[in-house]
Amino acid sequence: MTFPNDGVYAIRNVGRNLMLDLTSDSTKEGNQIQGFAKNGTVAQQWVIKHQNEPGTPNKTVSIQSNNSGNNGNGCFATAKEDSDEPVVYTRQAFVVDLSGQAGNTFTMSFTRGKKNLVLSIPSPKNSAVKLEHHVKGNDCQHWEFIRVSDLQPIA
Repeated sequence: MTFPNDGVYAIRNVGRNLMLDLTSDSTKEGNQIQGFAKNGTVAQQWVIKHQNEPGTPNKTVSIQSNNSGNNGNGCFATAKEDSDEPVVYTRQAFVVDLSGQAGNTFTMSFTRGKKNLVLSIPSPKNSAVKLEHHVKGNDCQHWEFIRVSDLQPIA
């Protein structure tokens, strides 16, 4: 299992073959996060930074939009700690736990939320990214991290 290093990634939902995407590439607070066909835009680029001590087994990261629009690099979150909640863009910092799955994929859960709730695209007819109760082997809850670039050093 190759855990993502710090850098910029496109994040693909395995079950729906859709990319984690800012709807309309908008950094407006509360904008819904969606699954969208791969298009290579900044709306599908996410900055991954480790938030755990080096050498620990913990796989905790922050995931922020790579869009540096009017609101800066925000994160994604949910309004409630409940199943079937839409995932939205926010400027608040949230931390995500990655749990390794088959085929070099991961489930993503919020560290401050209920541990059995993970990011998913549950519906084949609606591309909304939501929180869903974890079901072992459900590919719609599995995400692949595709490296776009290294993080640039701050000048």
